[in-house]
Amino acid sequence: MKNKYSIIIVPPDHNKPTRQIQFTLQGKKKVVSGLIAAGLLLCGLIGHDLYQSGYIHKYQDKYAYVQQLEAELERKDTEIASLNQQTEMINHNLEIISSLENKIAAVLKFSGQGDLPSTDKGSAALQSFSTAETLSDAAQMLDSKKNILQEYYNSTLTNGDKVDHTPSLLPVEGEITSPFGYRNNPFGGQSIEFHNGIDIACNYGTPVLATADGIVTYTGWDVTYGRKVDISHGFGIVTFYGHNSKLAVNIGDQIKKGQIIAYSGNSGRSTGCHLHYGAYLNGKSVDPLIFTDLNIDSNDNKEQ
Repeated sequence: MKNKYSIIIVPPDHNKPTRQIQFTLQGKKKVVSGLIAAGLLLCGLIGHDLYQSGYIHKYQDKYAYVQQLEAELERKDTEIASLNQQTEMINHNLEIISSLENKIAAVLKFSGQGDLPSTDKGSAALQSFSTAETLSDAAQMLDSKKNILQEYYNSTLTNGDKVDHTPSLLPVEGEITSPFGYRNNPFGGQSIEFHNGIDIACNYGTPVLATADGIVTYTGWDVTYGRKVDISHGFGIVTFYGHNSKLAVNIGDQIKKGQIIAYSGNSGRSTGCHLHYGAYLNGKSVDPLIFTDLNIDSNDNKEQ
């Protein structure tokens, strides 16, 4: 046939019939164009793969370096977060140390630089707490506070016995109804009398505690103070406890701070149940509160 082409397929086995495929010239052009397009597409794909392979090979080291930097930044961020947490913890501990400094200074009766023990670097001084901005600042502050606490410790070893024998607490809890010093006579009249101690209101039978270590030097009846206990603490300090209902110690007993020595009452010259607490320093009557850090207001209700 004119303008037609045929392809005859002859099977190897002649027992099968031959096959004939016919197509026109226009069909031939389409087949050739399709084959050319497929070849071009294949070549483009191969070229793209070759280009991509070369590009990846060229920049894979840079990609690896970028990934390494990202991992390093992530690790640094973790370290910074950890350091910030450590700084917060150090500041918290510094605050606790500063609080302990003040408490130790109060016990040792340190009020300022002139009261503190000397060191090779000068005199340690009470310092107010300030927040450390960096770990370097925190390290310097910790070193400074370590030196101060070391001096406190050395002073405590030197003066520990004196601290134990200093009346630094009250014998009972309660309101101070009559302070040390001159006052109106609580038994009436217009007379003025000297009150050589403080009166502390408390319930009948309240345990009375020794305010410091010492030795009992007197137990018995006193016309003014009723059942009374005297304790010598050494260093020229003597305390006494009056108007008790019952005594719990004897002369010569070794007493520890906080030990029960009597029970409160209303014995002797008294207008009501309370404890009279007094002190002597080198034989002179003094306000017993000078040995404590208490700041307690008194009222106008007076008791003897």
